[in-house]
Amino acid sequence: MPTSAVLLVLASAVLHACWNTLLHRSSDPPAAVLVSYLGSGLVLLPALVLDPPTGVLGWAVLSALAHAFYLNMLGSAYREGSLSVAYPIARGTAPLLIGLGGWVFLSETPSTATTVGLVVLTGGLFLLGGLANRLRERRAVVFAVATGLATVGYSLIDARSVDQTGTLGYLAVLMLLGSSVALAVRRPALSRLRSVAREGILIGLGQGGAYALVLVAFQRAQAGQVAGLRQVSVVIGTLVAREALGPRAFWGAVAVAAGAILVIW
Repeated sequence: MPTSAVLLVLASAVLHACWNTLLHRSSDPPAAVLVSYLGSGLVLLPALVLDPPTGVLGWAVLSALAHAFYLNMLGSAYREGSLSVAYPIARGTAPLLIGLGGWVFLSETPSTATTVGLVVLTGGLFLLGGLANRLRERRAVVFAVATGLATVGYSLIDARSVDQTGTLGYLAVLMLLGSSVALAVRRPALSRLRSVAREGILIGLGQGGAYALVLVAFQRAQAGQVAGLRQVSVVIGTLVAREALGPRAFWGAVAVAAGAILVIW
């Protein structure tokens, strides 16, 4: 993996952990995440005009729908539970599904590293699931798992699409269309959106920057390597959150990150 791609992914991981922490601390996470996506899309609108992703527009629309589902599920997960529970589970579900999917549905024989990764990842998720049960945050776990499902969908589409189009114009479609669909589904009152406008803008800056870095990294390295290294954000986010949930939260996050890297590297 080229050094430039490693640096891009690590920078993205830090930004990803920070904006998720800001979102979790928001007074209204479901509304704030919608504002952040919409704001980022509006900022990127000139790129859409100058470099529209015409060659992959159908894929961009499909990815935007997955992003809309992601927005609704992530906001709900953060409303219902702790960051140290919801964030690692949301991030860890995707590589678990990818690893198991290749094994069960594609008859791919997992390597030793993948097998170990699946075991470690599953152990970390169960550790966090037990913590969530003790904290009575079961609903957060359900929403976090659904967030992971959405992540699998849009990541597979985006990794394929960015090789054929400009990054920023493509990202603008995802942000604008994804947020518009999510707004149409959730229909929040305008007062809710106004109350989190400042938070949403800050979150959007981190959000757009983090994913733009990932899209550029996809152009310089294999999708599995990029997706695997991104998982270090789980540990960073748990440390930044400082929720004092005990060692189970930290070691659960470490297990999720380590297992995910082994599965998809």
